[in-house]
Amino acid sequence: METILFIGSSTSGSSMDAMEAADRLGYRTILMTNRKTFIRNHFLFVHQVIYMDTIDEENLQKQINKLLNTENKLQAIISFVDPFGSLAARLSNEFCSSSISSDALRIIEDKSATRKILRHHSASCEFEIINGNQLNQLSRKYPLVLKNPVSNGSKDVYFVESEEVFNITLKKLTTQNSVIIEEFIDGDQYVIEVIVYNGIPTLVAVIKQEIALEYTFIVTGYEVVIQMDETIYRDLRISIISILEEIGLQYGACHLEMRHSSRGWKLIEINPRISGGAMNRMINEAFGINLVQETIKLYLGEEPDLVRKNCQPVYTSFITINSYGVLLEIEGVEKAASSSGVVAIHVKPEIGTIVMPPISMAQRYGYAMAVGETSVEAKERAEYAVRSIKFYIELI
Repeated sequence: METILFIGSSTSGSSMDAMEAADRLGYRTILMTNRKTFIRNHFLFVHQVIYMDTIDEENLQKQINKLLNTENKLQAIISFVDPFGSLAARLSNEFCSSSISSDALRIIEDKSATRKILRHHSASCEFEIINGNQLNQLSRKYPLVLKNPVSNGSKDVYFVESEEVFNITLKKLTTQNSVIIEEFIDGDQYVIEVIVYNGIPTLVAVIKQEIALEYTFIVTGYEVVIQMDETIYRDLRISIISILEEIGLQYGACHLEMRHSSRGWKLIEINPRISGGAMNRMINEAFGINLVQETIKLYLGEEPDLVRKNCQPVYTSFITINSYGVLLEIEGVEKAASSSGVVAIHVKPEIGTIVMPPISMAQRYGYAMAVGETSVEAKERAEYAVRSIKFYIELI
């Protein structure tokens, strides 16, 4: 059978959407994972699960060669989760004759490498990449951002406003080989989903982020931008095209997080995949584009169809909590799901789970997605649905 191999997946969101899309396209889907969750759970569109204690290039090559000796006709190898994007692309090029820009994706996976290659780009911010021994020798201007070069999902990315907080944060990151110190960029932040085919980038969607800024950066809401000021959008597109040219991305998918500051567009970070969570569903609801499906087509050597079939405002509001404890009960999910304009409800934790205030995106416990006649209406509907969902916890 014609087969697509997926390396790694979350139990929901864009990576799971991708396997469902591959099944819908008529391919056999095989998932290689180091998560035992997938051994216990059964998904109709995941035809085979191969568990691996360690996912690395050597082990993957051995498993792929075994698959090639069976009835599987491997068409593509792809990953929609960190840190396997460039590795999957490299293997797909090797075993499936794909043309994905794996070297560029490898640069994108490493925030230090990305900052270095874009050091003189107009979208770059002031930064230093240092090891732990150098930190105390620097003069620092606050506020600033401290991050792990291989962080994802806002994990190990910290907003620092004082020397005291800097020293506390530094202790959290001393296990890293290096640390990135960046200037804090003020302004509205956006995620831009991009597919590059034959060297031509398409900005598939621009999504404004609502961010809770305390010690870390937690996105609590996403608004699909239906219309942006023409001059601002033109400058954004020019900036993104030049960024991707410098990195060398000719074939591939990525998303950029950028802030529109008083000094123009500034790159916060770039990742070699579609955003996780609700992003694929949001873009589909807003524009009729299944982005993970079109990314799969790219890996198969086909030209992706990125033409918008419709255009409607979409907003997704995420569930976070302010207490630490054991989840006892959840109420209001059905009420939220039946609310006007709501198109999707997702609640992640099971009863008995320990829940906590967010220190990374992993501590967002679900979302409500809604559409509306306007972006304001879509947001009001999504936030109403989230307020309808009640978590009862036992404090610990």
